[in-house]
Amino acid sequence: MANSVRVLVIDDTEAVRKVLVAQLRQLGYAAQTAEDGEAGLASLRADLPDLVLCDLRMPRMDGLELLQIVREEFPHLPVIVMSGQGLLDDAVGALKLGAWDYITKPIEGLPVLEHALNRALERADLLRANHHYRQNLERANKELLSSLRTLAEDEDAGRQLQSRMLPRNHQFFGDFEFSRDLVPSAYLSGDFVDAFAIDDARWGFYLADVAGHGVSSALVTVLLKSFMQRHVGDFTRTGKELILSPGQLLGRLNEEVCMESLDKHLTIFYGVINTREDSLLYANAGHFPWPFVFDGEQVVALEQPGVPIGLMPHSRYKDALLKLPPEVVLAAFSDGLLEILPHKNLVDKLGFLRTLFCHLNVTVEEAHAALHLDDNASLPDDVAFLLVKRGENHGRTDNGKGLLRPVR
Repeated sequence: MANSVRVLVIDDTEAVRKVLVAQLRQLGYAAQTAEDGEAGLASLRADLPDLVLCDLRMPRMDGLELLQIVREEFPHLPVIVMSGQGLLDDAVGALKLGAWDYITKPIEGLPVLEHALNRALERADLLRANHHYRQNLERANKELLSSLRTLAEDEDAGRQLQSRMLPRNHQFFGDFEFSRDLVPSAYLSGDFVDAFAIDDARWGFYLADVAGHGVSSALVTVLLKSFMQRHVGDFTRTGKELILSPGQLLGRLNEEVCMESLDKHLTIFYGVINTREDSLLYANAGHFPWPFVFDGEQVVALEQPGVPIGLMPHSRYKDALLKLPPEVVLAAFSDGLLEILPHKNLVDKLGFLRTLFCHLNVTVEEAHAALHLDDNASLPDDVAFLLVKRGENHGRTDNGKGLLRPVR
């Protein structure tokens, strides 16, 4: 990298310039010089270097004056200031004006200079990468807005777009299999399911139900997908761990939906599975029916009340942790399922769902057929459900006994 980096040295002492040029070339950098701030500014404007080493005390235009101009004209240019006086006031003033680093003259050996250069260049690379990311995000947002307009104008095209947004069915994250089904009541669905890898040990999934159905509700699912992708990207690029904290993530989602004044609200169950720790961390924003977890013997309903997203600003959501057994099935559904069941009361409906979903060999295809979803020409509401399964006898040491354990 050093061979392609050009450094401009600005110093009113010729001997200092010569020493710095020799040191820079020894480190593999290309170097050019200017004898004061005015000459340095002219050189910057004519041929912008990758980095500037600038003395603070110079005639005609000193380093502080130059910094003010550079901050306005070249805000992303790394500038390292130098001063033979070693005064703290110099450093503070320069840093306030946008200097990236501060070193004293004479520079105490090549390692000091090399460290300062490397640190500034690494920061510059990060800023360029972030700028590139913002440009890509803006382009993606423009494409998203274009897609939304297409969706509003053409429901058939919108349904295809929403279908492409769904995660691949029957995909594996470590030993866990994720599968899903979504049947809209109209061309477009207000229900949505997703699953995504976060890192090599953790993956996330959610089931959301936007109030209503059709175009306006489907638009919210697009925004939800974008929201989740953004926070997965934030974790990958910067290590921000919001995507790993379901309660905090739903709180942030609630604030954004409330601020956008979408006149829509949604319920959502979001979970993060850690495949190394065999754990599920989850939060619920008003989603019902409760998801079920089955370990081969017992069924646990993940009962966790919460305010739907988009109803009340500043709502808070709590995390809950569940230790997962070697064999497990987690089933989550939208409330559209309750509307198509023929049973007379809620208790019987939930009992049927337990029977249907809570066995180790259940599949989404089997559930789809048992619910006669293909026979319903016009559903009263969107229907969505997902399954998370871990295959039989995975690491079993308990002689088949259930191991579901909530962790407080």
